[in-house]
Amino acid sequence: MDLNVDMGESFGRYKLGNDEEVMKYITSANVACGFHAGDPLVMDTTVRLAKQYDVAVGAHTGIQDIRGFGRRRLDITPEELKSDTLYQLGALDAILKVHHMTMQHVKPHGILYRMVSDEEKYAEAYLDAIASFNPQLLIMIPRGTLIWQRGKELGLKMCAEILIDLSYDEEGNWVLERTKKARSPEEVAERAVMVARDKQITTISGKRINADADTICCHGDSPNAEDVVRTVKAEFTRLGIPLMKLSDCGA
Repeated sequence: MDLNVDMGESFGRYKLGNDEEVMKYITSANVACGFHAGDPLVMDTTVRLAKQYDVAVGAHTGIQDIRGFGRRRLDITPEELKSDTLYQLGALDAILKVHHMTMQHVKPHGILYRMVSDEEKYAEAYLDAIASFNPQLLIMIPRGTLIWQRGKELGLKMCAEILIDLSYDEEGNWVLERTKKARSPEEVAERAVMVARDKQITTISGKRINADADTICCHGDSPNAEDVVRTVKAEFTRLGIPLMKLSDCGA
């Protein structure tokens, strides 16, 4: 199982998350590319940390909305989404090349994650951008969504993701938090193990739903993100569940 975290979300003098501490316990980092968060220096620093701790790097692309942290819906055109996605992929790719690293994956951030999952015009534009840039990139997205199905039809490399530190409703939709709340590290670790072993996760009401995943996600902007990922890794180690990069999982 791959453990990924959204990272590099500081901006200028404003610091968000404890990226270096979190990086010690994960296998894949989703690096903000300057649209919802991050800036060139933050991107470079995050890539350096990933290389230091042997963590795979992916582009965490978002809506151009720093004030709203990419969690507010904007009525952009599909053409804008495609060009914005290419812009962000190219920016991170340049920094990776300087550090002799390659991009492993791409993952939409915040409200964009839902827009491409639910709306065909955005799913098509997003996949078109990725396929044009590098069709070998792994794409983190919920299994069974519109974009998942379309990506599979196009022969792209779709990787199923479950957000273990967010809540799910009865229909299997994750619940968006405008401001990330602290969650019990033990509770998140229990949910992570449930996904890895049983391919299930509990909803808000306590019901279990299907959660077949290749990768599990924690959010770096959570107030206790380092405690959460440390606990998840420790529990996986205790139970003999291996954590490894998506590229090493045969994804």
